[in-house]
Amino acid sequence: MDLNAHRERTNQENRFMVHNGMRLVVLEADRAVVELEVGPESLNLLGAVHGGVYFTMADCAAGAAARSGGCAYVTCDADIHFIRGAKSGLLRATAQVRHRGRTTCRVSVEITDGDGRLLCDASCTMFRVGTPQS
Repeated sequence: MDLNAHRERTNQENRFMVHNGMRLVVLEADRAVVELEVGPESLNLLGAVHGGVYFTMADCAAGAAARSGGCAYVTCDADIHFIRGAKSGLLRATAQVRHRGRTTCRVSVEITDGDGRLLCDASCTMFRVGTPQS
């Protein structure tokens, strides 16, 4: 699997990520990084980044890290722990595969701000639904 080609295809064809202003900036074996520059559409009524933005970033990064192994995956379950809020700037979700089995893949995700401060962490179990991708 050509990971650079897969990263570029994701950034062009994943309509959900494009719609939400997210970009897959790193895709390596068992690791992915998704970034988002906070805009007004990312904020809740209190002016802070909406929790759904963090969850979406974690889910997208975990999916990319799982797919780096060459197969298609969907999210089976996920949990997220909010630690600190943000109101602006760059957000970065870094996902790392912790275990890859025959049918499931366990991925840890940390979301940080532009200064590297931890905003939240998540754990996702991805379920393999497809054969190796090209």
